Amino acid sequence: MPFPHPVLRVAAFIAVLAGGSPKAAEQLSAELTGALDAIADTGGGSVAEAQAMSRAIAVVRPMKSPPTVADSARNDAARGDALGERAKTLADFARAATEFARAVRVAPWVAEYHYQHGRMLVKAGRPLEAVRAFVLYLEAAPRASDRAEVTRLVAALRAAAPASETPAAVLPAGHVFRDCPDCPDMVAIPAGRFRMGSPSSEQGRFDAEGPQRMVTVRPFALSVLNVTGEQFSRFLAETGYQPAPCNPLLDKSWRSPGSGLVYPPGSADLPPQPAVCINWHDVQAYIDWLNLHIARFTPELKIVYRLPSEAEWEYAARAGTTTSRWWGEEVGVGKANCQGCGSAWDNTLIAPGGSFGPNPFGLFDVLGNVWQWTADCWNESYAGAPSDGGAWLAGDCSKRVLRGGSWSNLPKFVRSATRSKADAGGADFDFSGYAGFRVARSLE
Repeated sequence: MPFPHPVLRVAAFIAVLAGGSPKAAEQLSAELTGALDAIADTGGGSVAEAQAMSRAIAVVRPMKSPPTVADSARNDAARGDALGERAKTLADFARAATEFARAVRVAPWVAEYHYQHGRMLVKAGRPLEAVRAFVLYLEAAPRASDRAEVTRLVAALRAAAPASETPAAVLPAGHVFRDCPDCPDMVAIPAGRFRMGSPSSEQGRFDAEGPQRMVTVRPFALSVLNVTGEQFSRFLAETGYQPAPCNPLLDKSWRSPGSGLVYPPGSADLPPQPAVCINWHDVQAYIDWLNLHIARFTPELKIVYRLPSEAEWEYAARAGTTTSRWWGEEVGVGKANCQGCGSAWDNTLIAPGGSFGPNPFGLFDVLGNVWQWTADCWNESYAGAPSDGGAWLAGDCSKRVLRGGSWSNLPKFVRSATRSKADAGGADFDFSGYAGFRVARSLE
């Protein structure tokens, strides 16, 4: 029995990947399947087989294959090389390291990219991250001729690291650090005690913001920015996890078909914007992945990422202030993105991460732009809430607390004390479609 030509079988797979939309991929797949089945129905070496193969090749020929993983990695590495050649400052070398990190992500089996990534991180003054890159290089190249030399370099970098990269457990408040190359930048938030909620006199206040009470917060770290679309897409690309639609009526969702492919919702650009169109359970899946991911780099440390509690979020957002917003009572102009905040994105677009801030604790975009998920279950007031800064896991846990307000909200939602709720599974697409998140972790 004749078999379809193997090249055409491969072409069929490529066509499905290159087809773009699911409908286009389905149509291409159907055309090729029909052509390949026609070959199978003919006799081996017959004129009919040759004609059927010609028809199948005619289907394949106009299709444009997507760039290969190898091409993408080489391009990233070439950009890293070019940046490294021109680099003069630590920031320049850090940008070069980022390009090699991109190459590593798409082609992690190529030892040379890990090695060059490590070199650039050393020059950027980030020895602990360089250690992780060189360790991955040694794993990828077990027979490398310079193995002993790199091993000695790793030991030297580990010894030098405490002077330049303080362990997170003893980080001073305001210190920014990163636990792994793909991890979000984190800022150390000091321990403290604050009055949570809003007074009855605060303009725009909602009943759910009281009664006010004193809360003690232990030291923790919070991501400087909301997790970005680019960071969230790495998780999807590696795992193939498929978030549920945030707007089922419009079929608005992330698409993660596998094979390292990720398509963001709508026409959003991945790199600068906060990741949105994700529900509370999607956030938990990302955090689970991040914890497994980081264990590869720091197995000796018990680092566990999580969502911030509602109390931690408000404490960090206030950053020692007692006014409606960390910058004062009035919303002002250009301090945040909302419907009436006076920014270039007001009630129109989600602003790129880092467009507003930082507040006194070093957090950017802490109010406005996108709602932010927290760990807490919903309760209609603070009556009976814990006072130790931990998450409140009693109440309606099918709903989770959102903080901060978004680009489409009025200024009264863009206050440190404002709290809202949304379905953890994303059923409230008017909220979850605009919700992002920050990650937190303890520092004790």
